[in-house]
Amino acid sequence: MNKQRFVVIDVETTGNSPKKGDKIIQIAAVVIENGQITERFSKYINPNKSIPAFIEQLTGISNQMVEHEQPFEAVAEEVFHLLDDAYFVAHNIHFDLGFVKYELHKAGFQLPDCEVLDTVELSRIVFPGFEGYKLTELSEELQLRHDQPHRADSDAEVTGLIFLEILEKLRQLPYPTLKQLRRLSQHFISDL
Repeated sequence: MNKQRFVVIDVETTGNSPKKGDKIIQIAAVVIENGQITERFSKYINPNKSIPAFIEQLTGISNQMVEHEQPFEAVAEEVFHLLDDAYFVAHNIHFDLGFVKYELHKAGFQLPDCEVLDTVELSRIVFPGFEGYKLTELSEELQLRHDQPHRADSDAEVTGLIFLEILEKLRQLPYPTLKQLRRLSQHFISDL
C-alpha cells in the first residue's frame, strides 16, 4: 500500500445537494504518497450564488471571500489531473465525491476511474473503541491539531493525518485479521 497515491479531498459547499443547485465554495486536497503528505491544494470557488447565512456562520467563508474567485470550471482540469491514477479519500465519502463528480461533469470532465476510501468507515474498523467518528472527535482521540473545522484546507489536512494513522494501524494488524477484513470488505463503502 505504500507505493500508491491517495488524494484526500474536502469541500465546503452552499448546501447538501449539487442536484438541487448547491455549489462548492472551497475545495482542498492533500496528496499522500509513500506514507507522506507530498502535495497540498486549496482553492476558494465562486459559486455564482449567495452563500446562505448558516453556511457562512459554520465555515467562516463569506460572499466577499469568494466574489472575486473563479468558478469550479476554472480548476476542474487541475482537480481531474490530481485524482488521475489515485485513490479518492474523504471523510464521509459520498458528500465530497458527489459534489466533485457533479462539478467535474458540468465542466466537461469525467471523474477518473479511481477507487474510494471513506475515513469514517475505516476509522470505525481500526479504532472500534473510540467515542465518536466525526472529524473533530477523531482528531481529539488521535491528538491531532485541527485549527479550523469546516474549512476545506484544515479538514483535508486532518483527514489526511487520520488516514495515515489508519494505514499505520492496518499495517500492525495480524494477518488473520487482515484476511477476515478482506472477506468482509465486499460489504464496505471503501474499496479496501
